[in-house]
Amino acid sequence: MKMKLLPILALAVAGISCTKEIDNIPGSEQTVLMDKLTGGSEDQAQPGTLLVRFDEKTSSLLEKNDEAVTREILGLSGAESISPALMIRPKNMEVARKYGLHQWYTISFDESRPLKQVAAKMASSPSVTSLQYNTYLQPVRAEQAVGFIPTPQTRTSPVPQEEPGFDDPYSSHQWNLVNTGELTGSVAGADVSVRNAWKLTAGDPSVVVAVFDCAVNHRHEDLKDAVWVNEKELNGSDDVDDDGNGFIDDIYGFNFVQCIKINQDLVEGVLGGSAKAEAVKGKKLDYLSGIGHGTHVAGIVGATNGNGKGISSIAGGSGNNDGVRLMSCQIFQGTGSEAKNATDAQTAMAYIYAADNGACIAQCSYGNYLPITSDQDYINGNKDLGNGSARLENLALQYFLDPANSNHESLEGNIAVFASGNHQTAYSSYPGAYSYVLSVTAFGMDFQPAGYTNYGPGCKISAPGGEWGGVMNDYSGMILSTGVNSQKNPYPGIQNTNGMENKNYVYMQGTSMACPHVSGVIALGLSYAKKLGKKFTREELTSLLLTSVTDLDQFNKGGIHKFYSPFSTAQGTDIDMDRFKGRMGTGAVDAWRFLMAIEGTPTLLAQAGKKMSLDISRYCNPLDDYTVRVDEEARTSLGLVSDPVIRNGKLEIECSKIGSGKITLSGKVGKDPEREDGIGDMGYSRELSIASRPFATSNGGWL
Repeated sequence: MKMKLLPILALAVAGISCTKEIDNIPGSEQTVLMDKLTGGSEDQAQPGTLLVRFDEKTSSLLEKNDEAVTREILGLSGAESISPALMIRPKNMEVARKYGLHQWYTISFDESRPLKQVAAKMASSPSVTSLQYNTYLQPVRAEQAVGFIPTPQTRTSPVPQEEPGFDDPYSSHQWNLVNTGELTGSVAGADVSVRNAWKLTAGDPSVVVAVFDCAVNHRHEDLKDAVWVNEKELNGSDDVDDDGNGFIDDIYGFNFVQCIKINQDLVEGVLGGSAKAEAVKGKKLDYLSGIGHGTHVAGIVGATNGNGKGISSIAGGSGNNDGVRLMSCQIFQGTGSEAKNATDAQTAMAYIYAADNGACIAQCSYGNYLPITSDQDYINGNKDLGNGSARLENLALQYFLDPANSNHESLEGNIAVFASGNHQTAYSSYPGAYSYVLSVTAFGMDFQPAGYTNYGPGCKISAPGGEWGGVMNDYSGMILSTGVNSQKNPYPGIQNTNGMENKNYVYMQGTSMACPHVSGVIALGLSYAKKLGKKFTREELTSLLLTSVTDLDQFNKGGIHKFYSPFSTAQGTDIDMDRFKGRMGTGAVDAWRFLMAIEGTPTLLAQAGKKMSLDISRYCNPLDDYTVRVDEEARTSLGLVSDPVIRNGKLEIECSKIGSGKITLSGKVGKDPEREDGIGDMGYSRELSIASRPFATSNGGWL
């Protein structure tokens, strides 16, 4: 649908003159405006545009190209044109109407006109139910990247067979995936516990993760086989919407930062027949601008495993083209003075695109850094703060999450994961603070909350985000992932012995890095649920995730912690660690326990290096004559000192290593004790998961 663009001469027809702008808005108009303005501040907004939501009757007439209504709106605002805020009609219009997306329009006018004056005029119309400035998305506030230089210690041979993992040479530098405690200052097990989870699944290409960020480097050696590919566009013609989804040349995703709606005649006939089709053309995905933030995030989720190159990832498969797929939804481009960010309307369109083109996880390492501490302040704006929500963006996010737009066979609805923020504030940034999405805090390789992380209300779960230890030229405490080797923007990074810079693999730190760890673990969970033939609602799956965690408070000793930024000359900042206690979300994400929860196998916690007596009465009648069977794989992973036994109704077990595995309790029932040749017995068994971690409660805490 394309609205007819009427000239400014329509003002004369309406009999309303806007030739003389007023400097001040009367108090009555101010009141009406503030009642209808739903967020965004003028200084962050795109000039010359305003997003307006009309009532159902008016929007219906606009949809039908009613010239009288269009003329009246243009006359009232002094605008030059009016068109749907979403440049493309959503695929699922029933759901789009449910959230009122069809009622939002963009009015465009001379950029020299003050936004507030035009907004006040529009707000005076009874047909306008709400309006917002078309603000630019706030940029990703990530630390810069530090180039990675392989050292003689870098693994160059496959991992030992008894240790699950892949032959990716830099994986030994990824404490966030497998933390053995060998790094100075690290704690064994301070990772995502993915090593044993890989025995069950390493991903599945049916899981599409949309990366809302800077563009993903789809040519990277570790990502080129992992990116989502729109085959019809890849094999189609340039400048043509080959698959008819409304987006031209969207091979690996789409650049929403720089896109325009093209003349309908250019794509006429593409969908067959003589019907005209809408289409949006964007510039090519620009992964070279900036520091490669989106590429780094994508590598954590799904860089190709087992290809003998670079790093390992959480859900990048097993080397058999079986990893998750990464869709690039570019909403940021460049950094500093050259930064270009998507507007509210463009970001909303990105959520619609992801939902309509198969993504089931939205990976969103961004957030609003302004002091917003309630849903209503974010959605409806805050008169005191002078800022507020991208209301349209929020509605589009709900469109993405709606169960009717489910994009995976094992999930009813889709899932969105956000970074909590790097501002050390006592609440999550938005949109992550919403109750229906996940906000991720960050911890370091010692399980200590990272000095930069947000915490408190709105935060749901924690994951490795990295933290530099303050030792020059040693960045091993940060997160290693994929990067971009750009001559266009050669900073930042470090030089190798040849004086040449290589940013194909880089270190970064932040909640931006913690966020994709959770997205990756969810992707693993969906992959395993598919393998098991199970299906969950979003609420069920997130409940399993949030209850399958490691308690972080046990590692937080309180007191003052020194936080170092690798890009500051300061000698570190003192952080009071008590502030984080009980405020990092439910705990640290644990891939193994999450998969066990999906499988339905109870997990008991054992503390490594300590003989434990675990209560199993909640799972079965704890009979002493049970036989306990442990396979060699679990025995090796857990480092069992001796065979577990049932004694006095409890499971006695001693693990020397941090790991995970399953045990089977077997028993018999029904045999006639009086006669050997009498009634026979029936065998039965119960499978339990054992997770050996750095710390566990004395009775074997369970989830």
